[in-house]
Amino acid sequence: MPRPPALPAATPRTTTQLLLARGGDPYAHTHEIIGSALQSVGELLEFLPADQKGLRARFEDIHQMLTAALPSLPATLATQGPGGLNPQMLGSLGWGEPVVVSGAPVGREPVDPDANAEPVYGFAAALDGTRRYLKEATDQLRMGAQTWGAQRIVQAGAVAHAAVAIDHLAAVFTAAMWDFERPGMPALPSKSGRIELRAAPRPAPMTRWARYARAMFLTDRVELTTGTGRRVIGSDEGIAFLLHVAPPSPTSAVIPYDVTEQHAPVPLYDELGVVHFCSADGHSLGAIAVADWLAQPELTVAQAAAVQPSERLRAYDRLVWALEASGIAAGAATLRVPIRRGVQHPPHIDPDKLATAPRTRKGGHATVTVPGAQPAPLAAEVIRPGPHLMPYEGWAASPARAFIRRQRRHKARQIDLGPSSKATEILRAAYPTALWVGCVFSGYLLEHQWWVRLLVIIAFLAVIEPWVTWLARWFADHDMRTMVATYRPGASSHSTRAFQLHAKLMYDGANLGIRTGTRHEAWVAASSDTDLGVVGLDRLVHDGQTWGLALVDRLGRWRLVLPADSWAPGGDLAGLAGFAQAADLQLGEQQAPPPTIRDDVMVEGSRFTRTRSRGPRTRGMVILAIHALAAFVVTLPGSTTATIYTLSIAALALVPVFLRWLWTAWYKGTPRTGARGA
Repeated sequence: MPRPPALPAATPRTTTQLLLARGGDPYAHTHEIIGSALQSVGELLEFLPADQKGLRARFEDIHQMLTAALPSLPATLATQGPGGLNPQMLGSLGWGEPVVVSGAPVGREPVDPDANAEPVYGFAAALDGTRRYLKEATDQLRMGAQTWGAQRIVQAGAVAHAAVAIDHLAAVFTAAMWDFERPGMPALPSKSGRIELRAAPRPAPMTRWARYARAMFLTDRVELTTGTGRRVIGSDEGIAFLLHVAPPSPTSAVIPYDVTEQHAPVPLYDELGVVHFCSADGHSLGAIAVADWLAQPELTVAQAAAVQPSERLRAYDRLVWALEASGIAAGAATLRVPIRRGVQHPPHIDPDKLATAPRTRKGGHATVTVPGAQPAPLAAEVIRPGPHLMPYEGWAASPARAFIRRQRRHKARQIDLGPSSKATEILRAAYPTALWVGCVFSGYLLEHQWWVRLLVIIAFLAVIEPWVTWLARWFADHDMRTMVATYRPGASSHSTRAFQLHAKLMYDGANLGIRTGTRHEAWVAASSDTDLGVVGLDRLVHDGQTWGLALVDRLGRWRLVLPADSWAPGGDLAGLAGFAQAADLQLGEQQAPPPTIRDDVMVEGSRFTRTRSRGPRTRGMVILAIHALAAFVVTLPGSTTATIYTLSIAALALVPVFLRWLWTAWYKGTPRTGARGA
């Protein structure tokens, strides 16, 4: 089996680059994208009223084009031929193609204030344009059936881009029809006058944003407390309605190319979309991503099967139920504004906020000369709760340096020490010169010169500073509050030693928090929140077996779900019952089948839990040590002082890496079983 191509270094700005930015096999991704689009179109055709003959004919034509495209695509890169396995060729694809926006595009006109004039914002124009583009892409794919290599991947990228657009067009229109055909009980305004959303889980050392990030819907405004500070939407320009758009911009495939690299991939980020706060004239005042305010997006969506078991629609699960379960629907009711749907992002009230070019010191936009370093175009200002990972700062966060850093990750020789402080990149760049000049001259006659000693100090700082910064942020992120109640599940045959050491359920008197074995934290409101607060602990049972333990609100919605095999080892619920009593939670039971979950904070080894900060990068530190050991050999015939310098630098680089490896290997093991509660 050939190795999948590495993630390209250039920022994805074309259809081919967007496909390759997903990582892995581009043909496998294209088949998956087309399959998802076929499911969305099939649901729409089944749900579409009989009198919508024109729309039905267009989507039936789209369904046929997507179905015909599948046999024309190679199944994998292995079946494409040897030309498709060249990493250099794959990394060079996409240049010369038109630049596209990842996610939904920006509408040319503001949203019409009259909802009856355009029930789904931008749908008619987007459907016609996407349908034509899909026909062109599938025709080229069919006519180029005998082509291989780069051209075939370019054709697959065009088909995948069109299929993604069709997928979301069909899903959003199906959700809009559900709102019209199956109107449920509308969400009621909060009695307290506010709806408070909590951020999705964050790993250490960024757990403070899981504890303190908020999206608060008040009667006349929305207050956002995030990693970039506090922002109020609606104070200057009133909020007239909310517009739910899928997918967001940038999409999850482009987010890793952010110059700071501070965000982990959030489950269902693209599928759940974003919600714009719109002014009376139809402009966006800002937006939030729905998945950013859900602790477990996949499980939240899965609960819709229990709420609406008779008529299963994926569009309902993701675009209707998710807004209700997250609290955004209740937030709109508290604002006393409607929620509308769209397939295009509304124009921003301040277009400069969508500019992606870095700013100069004078406030202007700097020119990025390297094509691969140019940021991807944006269509929406999505306000994120806070970083998941330690961000790159200072010089390292410039587009050019970020591009060089991504390029070096494809090579064995790279000195990327990982994110740290603003001084890290400067020290890293100066390290080879400072080490060799400082240590060689220290070994041969010039050790008392002030500039030689300064160079040696710089070499030491380059090695020490990333570790010191990492430890400082780790300790600063530690929650020093005293908890009212705590439950630790302990060890079991289903958990690792890391789970035994770190996992716990916490209650601080007003909030309930959970820490996993990977040191991710998620927090939800307790019963003091009369709208979204947790009031009960329910066993989730299927066929007589308990598979989960759900923290539920007053309407029975799952706020957090804990796997029963690891959080109640051996079926012992005594510790959890004691915790529930201390936290004033009622015990209950729900009948629900266990859903298939792939990416979740509770699933150790999932993509979301793997993407977290672990300190300075091992390869970068090893290369620093190799430089120091090579300098040791050169300075060995000289003075003892230079020898001590070089060995000390090598030890400061290697010893912490070795100790971290030992610790990781130890606590990933499985301890002896036994549960305990506190």
